This record gives sequence, C-alpha cells and structure tokens, in this order.
Amino acid sequence: MLVLPCVWGGDTGAYAIGSAYGKHKMTPRLSPKKSWEGYFAGVFTSVLIGAFFSYAFSSLGNQPLGGLINPLQGALLGLLVGALTPLGDLGESMLKRQSGLKDSSNVFPGHGGFLDRIDSWIWGAALGYFFIHFLIL
Repeated sequence: MLVLPCVWGGDTGAYAIGSAYGKHKMTPRLSPKKSWEGYFAGVFTSVLIGAFFSYAFSSLGNQPLGGLINPLQGALLGLLVGALTPLGDLGESMLKRQSGLKDSSNVFPGHGGFLDRIDSWIWGAALGYFFIHFLIL
C-alpha cells in the first residue's frame, strides 16, 4: 500500500517531466525516450508520495502501517524506490533488445508487453519489503 504508489508516482512524474523537458538521454540504445530530467523528476515525485502516504497511513491509527512509518521514513522509502526501480525497466529493455523483440508480449498492445507493466513493481516490492522489514520494524 505504500510502495506501489511510490512506483506509480515516480513513473508518472518521470514521464510527465521527461516527455516535456527531457534533453539528456540516459541510455539511448536501451531506452531512447528516457532522460535524466525525467529520472530526477520521478525520484522527486516518489519522495513526495512516500512522505504523503506514510503521513496519511500513520494518521489512520490501527490500520496497515498505522504509526509504524513516519513521513521522513516514507520519504526515504520513496527516495530508494524512485532511484532504483528504473533499473527494473532498463533491465527489461536490455533483455528485449538482446532478444531482438520490440514487445515482451501482445497482452497490452502498444505498451511494450506485460513485463513493461510490472518491471518496476518487482524491484519496488523487493526494495519496500527489505526497507520496511529490516530498517523500520
């Protein structure tokens, strides 16, 4: 409930700013549309969302994560997730390029395939689990 909004917000912020202002390409061969401007916007957005959602969840009381994660820890989780989940996307792009495929499947036509929908989630789930389990609890 905390990690996925960070991933989604980071992807959305990266896309919005990167498509409008992205000039410096990260990896032109692997993923030609990704820019450093979009990357940093995604990290920033993930930090904001992590802080906001952890604050919102901490005010719920005896709900999931109620009082366990403060907004500073949520922002730190957002920083971790925002900075590292793009590696899942780049890794999946690398596998597709090495295999000579444009899309990993045709389940979602025009979206790069099924793996493009979950590549960041996989990294985010693992990072969030270890962050929350070992650093906070």
